[in-house]
Amino acid sequence: MTQFSFSADSIEKRMNLIENAAEQAMNECPKKTDTEIDIYQQNVVDYVANTIDEERHRTLDKLNDLDTARKDIVNDVEGFSLNQIVESARHKIIRLNAEWHEILENAKQEEGAILRTYRYFLFKNKLNRDASYPESAVLHWAFVMLAVLLESVINGFFFANASDAGILGGVFQALFISLVNIGSALLMGIYVVPYKNHVKIKKQSRAKIFTVTYVILIFFFNLMAAHYRTILEENPLNAKLATVMNLFHNPLGINFESWNLLIIGMLFVIMALIKGYNSDDKYPGFGEIHRKLKNASNHRGKRIEAMKSINRVIDDHGRQASTSAQNAKQKITAYKNLIHQSEEVVTRFAKYVDSGESICNNALWEYRAANVRVRSSKPPAYFSQKQSFGNYLLEIDLSEEKETCKAIENRLTEIRGKEEEKLNDSLRQINEKALEDILHVFGDATLKRGRDEDNK
Repeated sequence: MTQFSFSADSIEKRMNLIENAAEQAMNECPKKTDTEIDIYQQNVVDYVANTIDEERHRTLDKLNDLDTARKDIVNDVEGFSLNQIVESARHKIIRLNAEWHEILENAKQEEGAILRTYRYFLFKNKLNRDASYPESAVLHWAFVMLAVLLESVINGFFFANASDAGILGGVFQALFISLVNIGSALLMGIYVVPYKNHVKIKKQSRAKIFTVTYVILIFFFNLMAAHYRTILEENPLNAKLATVMNLFHNPLGINFESWNLLIIGMLFVIMALIKGYNSDDKYPGFGEIHRKLKNASNHRGKRIEAMKSINRVIDDHGRQASTSAQNAKQKITAYKNLIHQSEEVVTRFAKYVDSGESICNNALWEYRAANVRVRSSKPPAYFSQKQSFGNYLLEIDLSEEKETCKAIENRLTEIRGKEEEKLNDSLRQINEKALEDILHVFGDATLKRGRDEDNK
């Protein structure tokens, strides 16, 4: 409360001061010799004094709350330390190390097993080189699919003129031929042709025999397709039966468009053979086992991920330290504000007391003026005196709090420098130890081989 809820006029009306003053004057009261105020004036003083006293208690409670808040801030700032943040970081990194150690250990065991298999494969097959295969399998097979589409479209035009179903029928016939040509050639190029490079002579011979046999068969398939296309123009109703007869009696008896169909079909077969052959390493099985080794060697990626997770913990706790220091600084500012608030509370209460004195004296003046107008004798001497409530005023000395504020502010500045330096040193040591533990999982030999592969 900063203002009174009543005025001198309201007091006069409430207590009938004018009427009571006149009645007192009829009895020549108060006496000229009286030195103390009468009951009616005392009621006014008591009414105002009680109101001021209530506000005084509320003000004291507010000052006590502000004082308690300042003491809490002092305790918080004096207890400022970053040791708890260091311990939290240490415990979190210990848990991370335990989690990552198991993951990296399993990766090490997996890589070791595949590495032995890989080296055994090199030894058994007398290989002394790295595997070579396309980096982008998507691009490689996209080219193959484009080839199927392209051959189907081209062949479709050849069959369109001879097919009673037109271009659409020709495309379906051409698509079947394209799938047989390119599909079978891819399978041969992927699973058969590479065996011509095998270390075992028998597998080499089989691969060469199967390849030659395949080329002959696929040539006859395309030759049959060319005959079929030729017969479609001459005898479309009996084209299927006449094709076989014409193939045996006159193998080269096909027209110009059918020769183009045969040549294009064989070109796409050769292209698909080459694409299938180049889809992986030239030595059968070498590309697959090399990729397994690469996948197993991803421990370096896991190691980097583990390091990043540790660095994130360090960074998070570094930010916590900065936030903690900033909070302590803000508490100093809050302490200064609390001192200012205490001064304002006392100032407001002093104004409140002044206002109460003014209201009280105005009400007393109205009472005394009415009394003087009626009475025939002189009034008591105290009628000219004002009522004072100075004994209710509060005085506080905040000089000690201000000195405390300067002291804790200086101490905080000093502590922040030492604590932050200590924190950074501790976190750096924790980080170095954690990274060393992670690197140690794989050993020097594995790490050296990993660095050599990374350099490649």
